[in-house]
Amino acid sequence: MIPDDVIAEVLRRTDIVELIGGYLPLKAAGRTHKALCPFHNEKTPSFVVNPERQIFHCFGCGEGGDAIAFLVKHERLSFLEAVRFLAERAGVSLPAARGGPGPGESDGRLPLLEIHRLALQHFRGNLHGEEGATARAYLAERGLSPELVERFELGYALPRWDGLLRVLKQQGSQDRILESAGVVVSRQSGSGHYDRFRNRLMIPIWDVSGKVIAFGGRALDPKEVKYLNSPETALYRKGAHLYGLNLASRAIRERKTAIVVEGYFDAIMLHAHGFDHAVATLGTALTTDQARLLGRYAQTVVLIFDPDAPGIGAARRNLEHLINVDLNWRVVLLADGLDPDAFVRAHGAAAFTAALEGAQDLVEFFLDRRVSGLDLHDPVERARAVDGLIEVVGLIDSPVRREGYIQRVAQRAGVADRTLLEAVAQRRSRIERHAPAPAAASAPATPPTAEEQLILIALNHASLRERIGAALSPEDVRDPVLRRIFVEFVRGGGAAEGARPTSLLPPEIERRLTALWAAADVEHLPDEVGALDRIVEDCLARIRERGVRQERTVFRQALEAADRQGDPDRVLKLLAEHPSVKGGDKTI
Repeated sequence: MIPDDVIAEVLRRTDIVELIGGYLPLKAAGRTHKALCPFHNEKTPSFVVNPERQIFHCFGCGEGGDAIAFLVKHERLSFLEAVRFLAERAGVSLPAARGGPGPGESDGRLPLLEIHRLALQHFRGNLHGEEGATARAYLAERGLSPELVERFELGYALPRWDGLLRVLKQQGSQDRILESAGVVVSRQSGSGHYDRFRNRLMIPIWDVSGKVIAFGGRALDPKEVKYLNSPETALYRKGAHLYGLNLASRAIRERKTAIVVEGYFDAIMLHAHGFDHAVATLGTALTTDQARLLGRYAQTVVLIFDPDAPGIGAARRNLEHLINVDLNWRVVLLADGLDPDAFVRAHGAAAFTAALEGAQDLVEFFLDRRVSGLDLHDPVERARAVDGLIEVVGLIDSPVRREGYIQRVAQRAGVADRTLLEAVAQRRSRIERHAPAPAAASAPATPPTAEEQLILIALNHASLRERIGAALSPEDVRDPVLRRIFVEFVRGGGAAEGARPTSLLPPEIERRLTALWAAADVEHLPDEVGALDRIVEDCLARIRERGVRQERTVFRQALEAADRQGDPDRVLKLLAEHPSVKGGDKTI
C-alpha cells in the first residue's frame, strides 16, 4: 500500500483544474470553475471544481471528491491506478509494492493501457524493420510522408499468428489480460491464443488524453477484410470515442469548429493538408455520446459525406438522431464521388476550403434536390419537400431552436411562417401524445439542519472551528455520516491544510464532505465575524432547545411507564430528579 502522506503529496502537486480541464471544458465562475457534469445528463452546468480545496462536486447528482476520485469515477481506474497515474504526471516517486499487486492492480484499466502501449511500440518497430517494406510502400503510395507516419504513430502487424503474442508474454502479460485487451483471440479448440491483427497496417486509436486504447488494422492483402478493429473492452467503446480527437482538440477549440469524417485516412490526410480540426468516427454513425464529446470543444460541427445514395442516407440518419444536440450542424457533400482523402489529394487544400465554405445548414441540406429528390421550383414538389422537413424540425425539443429553423425554412422555401408554425405544432402534438409520461417532480430540497450549518461554517471558517468543536458534541449530530465528518474534520483538525485526502475516506463520507465544502461557494455565508457569530449562536440555541424537547419526551415516556407499572416510588423519584419540574415548569 502507498502511505497516506505520499498520496497527500501527489494530490498537493496536482492541479485539479488542469487535470479535469483536460477532460471537460471548464469555465471560470468566481473562485470556482464550472462545466456540465460528466456523470449525469444535464443542460445547466452544476459541476463545480474548487481550486482552493482541490475538489470537485456536482450539485445535480452529488458526485464529488479529489483528483483521485475524479479519475476513478471518470476514467474507471482503480484507486491505486489513479494514484500511479497522478504520481507519474506530477513527478512523485512511489514506494515499491510489497507482496505482489494490490487490489484492482491486476484486473483494472492500467494493465490494459500498458498492453496497448507495448503493442504500439511493437507495431511501430515492425514498420521500420526489414519486414515492413510492403507497409511502407503502401503508405508512400497513399501520400503519407514519414513525418505524418510518426505523428499518427502508424505501425505494422507481421503476417504471423503469434508475432505480438510472444512479445507480450515475454513481458509477463497473462493470456486472459491479453484477451480482455482485445489484441489476441482465443483459439476455437480452447488451447491457447493467436494475434488478432496479422499483415495489417496498424492505426492506434487514442482517448482524449492521448493514451492508446484500441487499434484499427488496414489489410495489405486484398483478399482479406479491408478493416479489422479492436473489439469493445474496458478501455474502449467505439460509440464513445473519436479518432484523432486528442490531436485535434486544441485546433477545434481555437476554431470553435470540428470536421467529422468517416475514415482514419480521411482524417489523417486532412491533417496533412492543414485541416487539423478533423476527427473520424469509428465504424459507426456519429453517436449522441460522440456529439456531446465534440460539444466540449466546438460550437459548429461539419459532417463530410459522399454525395452518393449511401452517403446521403448516412447524413440524413446522423442529423435526424442528433438534431437535439445543441450544436450548429453543417453538411458537406463532396463532388466527383470522392471521399475527403481522395478529394484533397486530387484537388488540394484550396478546393476543400471552398467546399467547407459552401457547407449547408440543416434546412439547406434537407431541401437539396440531391437529398430530397424534389425540385423546389415545382410547387407540388416544393410542398412535399417542406412537409418532409417539417417532420425533422418537429423533432427539435428546444422551442427557440425550433422557431429558428422554422424561419429558415420559410425564408428558403417561400412559405409563410405562420403556416409552418401550425404544421410543426401539429407534429409536436403527435410526438407528445405518444411520449411516455414524465417522471414525478422531485421533492424540494430540505433546509439544512442546525448541526449541518454549524459544520459547514466550521469547515470553511478556521476562526470558528475550535469554538464550534467545543460547543457541539458528537451526540448532537444525529446523521452518522455528518457525525464522522464532525469528529474527524472539525474536532480532529482534518479540515486544516495538508489534511487527509478525501479519496481515502469511504465514498459516502467523501461525497458529503465535498458537498459541504462546495456549498460554501453558493450559500453566500456572510464574511463579517459578527454575522457568523449570530448564525452560530442561533444554531447552538436550536440544538439546545431540541435537546430539552428530547429530554422531556424521554421523561414523559419513563413517567408513563412507571405509572402503568404501578410504581409510585419510581414516579416520585422521576419527578424529584427532573430539573424542569424542580424549577416549577408545568409543561411536562
